[in-house]
Amino acid sequence: MENISLHPDTIAEVKDRVNLVEVVSDYVVMQKKGRDFVGLCPFHDEKTPSFTVNQSKQLYYCFGCGAGGGAIKFLMEIGKQSFREVIFNLAQRYQIPVKTLALQDQQEIQQQISLRDQLYEILAVANNFYQHSLQQKEGEKALNYLLLDRHLSLENIQKFQLGYAPNGWQTLYNYLVEIKHYPVILVEQAGLIKKKSKGEGYIDYFRDRLMIPIQDSQGRIIAFGARSLDGSEPKYLNSPETNLFSKSKTLFALNFAQKNIIKQDQVIVVEGYFDAIALHIYGVENVVAVLGTALTEQHIKQLSRYTESKEIILNFDADKAGLKATERAIKEVENLVYSGQLKLKILTIPNGKDADEFIRSNVESCEKYQELIKQAPLWLDWQIQQLLNTKDLHNSGDYELAFQSIVKLINKISNNATKDYYLTYCAEILTNKKSQYANFNSEDLKKVYQSLRLATKYKNQEHKKSFSKLGKSSQNNQVEQAEFLLLLIYLHCPDYREIIMDELDNKDLVFTLKSYRFLWQQIHQIFSNINDNNDPNSLLVTVQENMINYPDFSKQLTHLFNLSENYQQVLFQPEHIIRGSIACLETVKLDKYKQYCQQQLSKLNQETDLTKMTFYYQEIISTENQLKQLKSLRFE
Repeated sequence: MENISLHPDTIAEVKDRVNLVEVVSDYVVMQKKGRDFVGLCPFHDEKTPSFTVNQSKQLYYCFGCGAGGGAIKFLMEIGKQSFREVIFNLAQRYQIPVKTLALQDQQEIQQQISLRDQLYEILAVANNFYQHSLQQKEGEKALNYLLLDRHLSLENIQKFQLGYAPNGWQTLYNYLVEIKHYPVILVEQAGLIKKKSKGEGYIDYFRDRLMIPIQDSQGRIIAFGARSLDGSEPKYLNSPETNLFSKSKTLFALNFAQKNIIKQDQVIVVEGYFDAIALHIYGVENVVAVLGTALTEQHIKQLSRYTESKEIILNFDADKAGLKATERAIKEVENLVYSGQLKLKILTIPNGKDADEFIRSNVESCEKYQELIKQAPLWLDWQIQQLLNTKDLHNSGDYELAFQSIVKLINKISNNATKDYYLTYCAEILTNKKSQYANFNSEDLKKVYQSLRLATKYKNQEHKKSFSKLGKSSQNNQVEQAEFLLLLIYLHCPDYREIIMDELDNKDLVFTLKSYRFLWQQIHQIFSNINDNNDPNSLLVTVQENMINYPDFSKQLTHLFNLSENYQQVLFQPEHIIRGSIACLETVKLDKYKQYCQQQLSKLNQETDLTKMTFYYQEIISTENQLKQLKSLRFE
């Protein structure tokens, strides 16, 4: 690859077609914030998102480590690949014909591209073979299992392209290699046959199993899941890892679910193939299934492309194995959850049923399942409940274990507002649970709360107090400066007027100083009555003349029109000044909203207002994350 000289036309087309957000989403869970997307930086460890992608400019930048650039540089850095390798891979991704400067290079590249196409074709032909076998005498047992045990219709079977792998050692091998004449090495690479453990030759990878095709997001078959019909182990067997298939990156039924995930802005993840199939059949169509592995960070990154809210609901089995699978999934992605990048919820079906069994139990089960979705608790609430379910809090030993477990859990929360909420929440739970041998009153609650608070690594910040007088003064000075600079650039730099207007509108920002607010209103009125394109200075002249009619305001705004040498220097770097000024105003707005949420939180009752409390503490977390991102842009 290093010796291949790519044609400039290919490089230009790749650069034109590549979408930075799509590329970065393979490695980073991205959330939309205004015009940009933000996430945890993949180039350095961080708990608070500081990695930003600007879709319109097709550029990324990390405010934490300073990494920045475009799509090609991103892939070169993160994959330690050469420029040629990145261009080649992107050309494959966007189905761009690859041209080279040498004919032999062109032929080599086409061979590599055609390999994947041949594997797709072989898997599709194999799937047709399995589907045909299901309808024959040899597939009768598998078909009855689907119709009678799983209560699927022929239409359902056809939709999910279910099939049957015959019991012979070389049935599929003979069909693909001897009859269809596919190269044996390609059939092996597709994961359909394997070499005999003793002697020469190949045997079928799947034998006497119900076959469930696994498709990629485009609906192409990339692998199979196979269920035994005679009780033999393993009950479920997946295709081996291939050039097309990786369990840790693949989700079953994503090709069916993706449109509904986008529509509902939410995804449900289940454990098994038939859980997903049953839910889809009964109208719950934003569902995918993992393939015998934990929900991985790669899965999350894949799903995050389809949902802006990043709301993922885990519905694993309620037995011990299912609970362990849920805990493994949380552990795998907890970094994303603690940083606020993922809204993870846990759905538990009553009486230990799995989703397939529950949804088929009665005619009202679909409505009941929808209610369970709405009631699904946030992951942290669920974890706390799991800790308490196994403890008798009337026993001093169990109480101490529960207390220490809760302290360990709360210590993982870095945001003080969230931590304070869970300190209060857990204190109330522990106090209520002890109420049979301790008189439950406010003093008991305070004691437990203080014990929890002292035991955790709690940074003492009084969130419910307003800004000090000094803080207010300093903040007002910064706001006044930011508003002044925006007006200064707007009046004297016509090329940047649209940028300022868009930034203020998109972030819903307003001028707070009375004289500046009045001037902005005048600008709006005058701008609509003049042709600014003919004379860029006409707005400035007209505004200045118009202000003569308002002498009080005119005196206060003289410095905007009669520029000193210092102010003229500002106009040499308008982009930097605009960015810093907007960040300053946005910071003040977010600070006020954060205070409002904290005030509302302090007024709520844990027993009756849990939903509202959850909403406000999540808003506080989100606001603080945004404030951290803005910190490096502000004027200090």
